[in-house]
Amino acid sequence: MGGEETEHEIELASVDEDEEAFELVPEDELEVQKMRAEELLGQLQRVQADFDNYRKRMDARFQEAAKYASESILLKVLEIYDNLERALQVDFEKDPKGAREGIAAIKMQMETLLRNEGVRPMDPLGKPFDPYYQHSVHKINDPEKPDGVVVEVYQQGYMLREKVLRPALVVVNRHEAPAEEEEQESKEKGSEEDGE
Repeated sequence: MGGEETEHEIELASVDEDEEAFELVPEDELEVQKMRAEELLGQLQRVQADFDNYRKRMDARFQEAAKYASESILLKVLEIYDNLERALQVDFEKDPKGAREGIAAIKMQMETLLRNEGVRPMDPLGKPFDPYYQHSVHKINDPEKPDGVVVEVYQQGYMLREKVLRPALVVVNRHEAPAEEEEQESKEKGSEEDGE
C-alpha cells in the first residue's frame, strides 16, 4: 500500500508542475497591469453587452405596452358606442321623450367613463383668463364686466388629472387694448395701407 501512496503523490506532484508550467508568470509590473486592464476591459464589454440587451428588451416591452395601452379604454368606449347605435334606432318622432332619455343616459355613461379615467371639465366662465388653461378665440368690450375675465365658453376644456388635456376656447372681456396690442394693430394697419 505504501507504494501506491507514493505513486499517487508522485502523480499529484507532476499534475501541479504541469499546471504551473502553463500559467503565465509576468516578468514585471507593467505586464501585470496590462493583463489586469485586459481582464477589466473584457468585463466592461460583457456588462455593456448585457446592458444593451436589457435596454432592447425594455424598449420592446414598452412598445408592446404602448401598443395595447388604450385597449381597456376602447372597450369601455365601445359599450357607449353600442348604446349610441341602439339610441339611433329609436324613432325620434314617435317617442321623443324616450329618445331624449336614451341620449341623456349615454351622456351620463360617457361622463362616468371620463371621470373614472381622471378626466374632468374646466369651469373658466367668470374667472380670470389664463392662457395655460384657455385659448382666447374672441374679445369683447363690456364695461359692466371685469377686465380680463372669461365671459363665454365656445368649447369646453378638460384636465387629465393635473395636466391640461384640452384647453377651453373662450371669449375674454377687455376694457381697452393694452399699449402693446394697440401698437401692433397700428403697425398692421400701416402695413396694409402700404400694401394697397
